Amino acid sequence: MKRSARRYTGIFLGLVFGLYAAVGTFNFVVDPFGLFPGPEIEGFNAIKADVDKHVRMVKAYKVRKRRPAGVIVGSSRALLGVPTDHPAWPEDARPVYNLSLYGGYLYEAMRYFQHALALGTVRHALLSVDLWMFDRDWVTRPGFDEDRFLVDPDGNPNDPDELEPLRTLFSWDAMRSSLRTIGRQDRDDILVQQAAGGSAWRSDTAWLRTRGSHRAQFGVMEHMFGTQAWQPEQDRRWDITDPDDPTSPLRMFRRMVRDAHAHDVDMRIVISPSHARIWEVVRAAGMWQTWEDWKRALLQITLEEAERAGKLPYPFWDFSGYNAITTEAVPRDQSPMRWYTDGSHFRPEVGGLMLERVYGPPSTEVPLDFGVELTPETIDGALAGIREKRRAYAVTHPADVEEASKWASP
Repeated sequence: MKRSARRYTGIFLGLVFGLYAAVGTFNFVVDPFGLFPGPEIEGFNAIKADVDKHVRMVKAYKVRKRRPAGVIVGSSRALLGVPTDHPAWPEDARPVYNLSLYGGYLYEAMRYFQHALALGTVRHALLSVDLWMFDRDWVTRPGFDEDRFLVDPDGNPNDPDELEPLRTLFSWDAMRSSLRTIGRQDRDDILVQQAAGGSAWRSDTAWLRTRGSHRAQFGVMEHMFGTQAWQPEQDRRWDITDPDDPTSPLRMFRRMVRDAHAHDVDMRIVISPSHARIWEVVRAAGMWQTWEDWKRALLQITLEEAERAGKLPYPFWDFSGYNAITTEAVPRDQSPMRWYTDGSHFRPEVGGLMLERVYGPPSTEVPLDFGVELTPETIDGALAGIREKRRAYAVTHPADVEEASKWASP
């Protein structure tokens, strides 16, 4: 009996080990997160369709492998909308890697930026900021882990967990992602993670087909901002512009600008060009003054940190508001839009125009009113110009104003 028990135990353990090894081998071959060297076979695993579920892990490790000279840091707006391969990028910024995250507040952006700077290869950075990222009630999103970074929040060296990618090979979660990767190779309505960190819908036509219409998706995003992101105002979530407030996310922005100067990085700061209807939600939520104060506070920080470093201030461009791009008509049927997927997210074509404006010289395709550089001399006029164009938009687009405003109305 003892011999039989040992035999059965050995068989059982052998089966368990064999199954464990089979799972690891299968996940290594499929490589659903794009973490390992290996063939990418059309129709099998070439399209990494499940990376977005583990993007915080993937980016922390892939940026170390790519060792980029240029990085894009921001939210999903920059993730989906700013191309890494546009010719406007300076030659010494290549390769460019997109470190932007879905739903990432400013703290996460700061930590991934610090992580990239620690590589010692980054020479250019595009920091794309949005007001909602500065929520003082910020939390890190699921999947975020400090153990992945080369430095701690204070810039001190940190020993990252080098074995995490290997451990994922033996997880059932990775197994499910491998199966989904194989099963989605022929889907045209999926979001695909690109090798350089950006994300893109495999087919804009398929995306529109699954959403019904752009107008419907505009409503989804406006509802989210109107009922979640901007409300409630009274709990001081957006009281973020006091420079002496130790809890203000502005301190994270200051740290990013200071770190960029310390590492001699050529940083360009942009406010992203969401659709005009998003700014109608901001207005209806009573956030317009906060929005303007926030822009002033960011400019002041860039000036202070430049003086502290003994360098020129980083260029600070505002693409928000009401201009030839952001006021694109939202179809009342299922017609496609040229510049937007929804009110929050713009297409890479818009990101390309933004890069041309920021890095110059802009082509004739860039509208003259798309992008204003904010300086002490221009900011008053820029903010007044947005207010004036908003009044004109309300006259010419009353239905859009009404639809967008309703989500944040008391």
